[in-house]
Amino acid sequence: MNPDSNSNATRKDYKYPPGPIEIIPYSLALKFISNPLPILKKITAKYGDISHFKFGPKLHVYLVNDPHLIDNILVRHNQYFIKSPGLQLAKRVIGNGLITNEGESHSKQRRLVQQAFSRDKIEVYGKILAEHCIEYTNTNWKDGITVNIHKEMTKLTLSIISKLLFGNNAITVNEIDQISDNITLIIEFINRLRIPFLRFIEKLPLPSTLEYKHALKHLDNIIYAKINAERQNMLLSDNKKFNTYDIDNTALRENNNFQEFQSKPNILSILINSTDRESKVRDEMLLLDGGKKKEKSSIMTDKQLRDEVMTIFLAGHETTANALTWSLYLLSCHPNVEAKILEEITRITDYKESNNSHREIITVEDLPKLKYTEKVLMESMRLYPPSWAIGRQAAKDYILNDNYTIPTGAVIIMSQYLIHHDSRYFSDPEKFVPERWSSKFKTSIPRFSYFPFGGGPRSCIGESLAWSEGIIVLANVMKRWKITLYDKLTDVKLQPLVTLRPKNEIKMIVSER
Repeated sequence: MNPDSNSNATRKDYKYPPGPIEIIPYSLALKFISNPLPILKKITAKYGDISHFKFGPKLHVYLVNDPHLIDNILVRHNQYFIKSPGLQLAKRVIGNGLITNEGESHSKQRRLVQQAFSRDKIEVYGKILAEHCIEYTNTNWKDGITVNIHKEMTKLTLSIISKLLFGNNAITVNEIDQISDNITLIIEFINRLRIPFLRFIEKLPLPSTLEYKHALKHLDNIIYAKINAERQNMLLSDNKKFNTYDIDNTALRENNNFQEFQSKPNILSILINSTDRESKVRDEMLLLDGGKKKEKSSIMTDKQLRDEVMTIFLAGHETTANALTWSLYLLSCHPNVEAKILEEITRITDYKESNNSHREIITVEDLPKLKYTEKVLMESMRLYPPSWAIGRQAAKDYILNDNYTIPTGAVIIMSQYLIHHDSRYFSDPEKFVPERWSSKFKTSIPRFSYFPFGGGPRSCIGESLAWSEGIIVLANVMKRWKITLYDKLTDVKLQPLVTLRPKNEIKMIVSER
């Protein structure tokens, strides 16, 4: 279908899909912001796969719950859309990182950042995060203690992403608590700013505003300090390499240094060294033509580095922490599934022992054998998708189907939570059934009936790393620790902020196996 609209119709001439009508301005918006999932479920149940409503007097919103239409919006016709206004608020925190960037600037930044997420680098990261997971739990968990499992998974994934980002200069465990609290404070403050008439609070010296600004400044200071430290380390490394230069074995020394870097990379050093070839060619052509440039556009400035590091730091732990939290909660509620995942892990570790492997740690090399563990994680992210909805804003009029044209400026909401719970694609959608994820089943459902990491050119750049981390951490935690609910939770309340968190504490007892 051709998405271009040649109509000269005014906004009043558009035919809108059915949907709820706001009698009091912003009343629906306020309900949505306070508890969006029940609102979206109710609208979809009553009005079907395409519905329309307004947030306030001007903003038109379309809720699309059809996988084929979502495929068109995110993939086939993605050029007709930009990120939603809600996500643009995130620029206050992550700046112009990949999540918020648009157009050619986004394409260039993605080419630069992609160099840190190649397959060979993710394999190296997998080894690092497996060892760090064991180190963290051995240090911080004791047999029989009760923990808030979401808090623990957040601290664990924060420490892992810090290790991957900053290497030996990673944030210490003692700093993680404050950073975790600051991140929660920032997310909750930004969520309040989604209400247009409350955005003035950002300019007032209210306690919540001052706490938010202090928390953001604290994160900024940490990241800029890490960037400066990494640049200094790289400079010292280059000087050391130059001082040990020997004409007889230069090639050997350079090869050894390269191999050492390859074996222990950190994402920040890769970003600092990354070069965009397309931009580099344009720079060189401009210089040949006599042009002047203040800085090279083929590498990242400190501001760009800050924005991408902040994006990776926040997004790189939040999604995985929630996926692991929900997975451990579901496993504790389903002992038969827990028994199967343990059987798979035991089979792998027994094989390692019989072959005199170095350690019993589950590593990246074991991923192909962790088929059932992968199914558990997939099913967990179906029931509780960390990214519960994706938004887009029409940059120009867009023909959605034969009946409806989405006007310029309107917002489209596509909810993973709704589609992942749709009985048309998943039988017994409210049940936790990892076995459903057979190869045959995965090829039988529409592409966008399951999309925990989004899709298209704006999909999560760290998706492969997130899958690897989720499976490896889950397997290592389950291998060493039995995790049981402190008391039976009959009603786990959800908190859909940027990601889908548990609203209440999930207290669990960790016991050594």
